[in-house]
Amino acid sequence: MQKIAILGSTGSLGKKTIFLLEKLKKDFKIVGISANENKELLEAQAKKLGLKKEQIVLAKEDKSKLKHLIDKADIVVNLISGIGGTMPTIYSLGKNKKLLLANKESIVAKGYLFKKQIKNDQIIPIDSEHNSIYEILKKYPHGKIKKIFIPCSGGPFYKKSIEELKKITVKQAISHPKWKMGKKISVESATLINKGFEIIEAHYLFSVPLNKIETFYNPECKIHGIVDFEKIGKIAYYGKPDMKFHIKNALLRAVKKNPISKILSIKKFKFQKVKNKNLKGIETVLGKFKTTSLKMEQFLKKEERVINDFLEKKIKFTEIFNLLK
Repeated sequence: MQKIAILGSTGSLGKKTIFLLEKLKKDFKIVGISANENKELLEAQAKKLGLKKEQIVLAKEDKSKLKHLIDKADIVVNLISGIGGTMPTIYSLGKNKKLLLANKESIVAKGYLFKKQIKNDQIIPIDSEHNSIYEILKKYPHGKIKKIFIPCSGGPFYKKSIEELKKITVKQAISHPKWKMGKKISVESATLINKGFEIIEAHYLFSVPLNKIETFYNPECKIHGIVDFEKIGKIAYYGKPDMKFHIKNALLRAVKKNPISKILSIKKFKFQKVKNKNLKGIETVLGKFKTTSLKMEQFLKKEERVINDFLEKKIKFTEIFNLLK
């Protein structure tokens, strides 16, 4: 039985993780949970799971206590939103913990430091796109990657004009048509900023150059990732837009069990490239990465402030891009 700590247990992914772990009690024992500021829900979760006071951490009060949770665990699930998740990632890997990672900012900011851990399979990605690609590569371990394709739902505003985008409200921006996500990542998805981060994450996790990673428009959200192999051809991961499948994949992989994944060969697939000059998230993120790849942490901190300003209605939706240039 593996001891597991869940960082970010009160968020959408955290709740799903606890739900799944309650069905995998033979394989896992929850030894710690954390939240940023939702003390009431954190304590309710702890009571239900039978955890003691020293096994829960409210990060807003003392972020350093997260290290104590990590020390007690064999496996760490990092579901923390934003740049605040970077420290737990670095600490977990330094302590040789198996890391199930949904905090993409860690990889975007510090991916160049984790080459050894990535190679040794110490990191298992949870993001739907990267978990799907991870699963495809597990099924075809000897395949030579020709290209990786990351799907893009387009978010709620893909076909909007610049004039329409100027009038976008916070309520509209946090309402994704397919996925249920937190406020910050919903805005990042609506601006396509998130897709830029995902390209960088794939670049590090799968050791693939940026020019071999493409995005394609997939509003149905039924294809979660595609790998084009040189001799095998295009292999796709299919599934419903539900993060529980990807969290379960990662949990099963962590205890060396094979997940049940829908991975199929696709010979004829029409790729519709992501094209919207008004949603400049991808080009903004990649442009910054190509010029200052080792200074992405500063960019991520600025991006968080800008998104927060929009959520607090201090700036317009279209101003996000201008402020991040």
